[in-house]
Amino acid sequence: MLVFFAITGEVRALHAAATMNGWWDEDAGGWALIPGLVLIGALHGCLLWALLRMPPLTVHRGVRQALIALALCLTLLWAVLAELPGLLVALIPTILIVAVVVLLPGVFGELPWQARIVLVILGLIGWLLSPPFTTVLVIWWGLILTLQFYDGRWSAATLAAGLLAAATTLLRQVVPMPPGILVDGDPDWAAYGVLLDATLVADALWMVLTARELTTVSPLLPVVTPHRSRSLAPRPAFRAAG
Repeated sequence: MLVFFAITGEVRALHAAATMNGWWDEDAGGWALIPGLVLIGALHGCLLWALLRMPPLTVHRGVRQALIALALCLTLLWAVLAELPGLLVALIPTILIVAVVVLLPGVFGELPWQARIVLVILGLIGWLLSPPFTTVLVIWWGLILTLQFYDGRWSAATLAAGLLAAATTLLRQVVPMPPGILVDGDPDWAAYGVLLDATLVADALWMVLTARELTTVSPLLPVVTPHRSRSLAPRPAFRAAG
């Protein structure tokens, strides 16, 4: 599809390759949306690469499985999920979201239980009750990313993906949904659809990278992820004696 786009300039082919969704109206947004589609395609490529390099799920198995499964439901498996009965389409992501929100605070071993409860409450409200409570979701993103930054197990790439996910989520709150229903050739709906795709893929990429680098119980133990990029979090200059 990318080769076809390069030869013919058909935006429809670029949309199909970037979003992994074959439906697209050539007149809906047109060339103005190409930067957004290129970004979505790049995020999808990073997502596939991270999945292919996933280390064994030997530590924190439950939350890592939930993160990967939710990321797949939001992106690569969405077309398959949409073919299921309506109840399952709503129930499966909901169960996975609850699992991620409840289990993820547990990977921060030094976090007090009161703070974990607050994170769980904010996550449930933000994920399950958005868009009315999208602000709560952005606050949850900020707290989780802050914990990841100071924890030391996550790389700059994971933190960047999380910041992008939080930023696109906040942008969706600022940019109002176009009025009416989706109409062929409507550039406003096309632009909003690209923003929605970017948000979902950024969310999924952060989830997969978080699962990929969550390979130790404690940041004090050596990380076994191969070729892990350097974290932004500060590390001690000298090893403790003994």
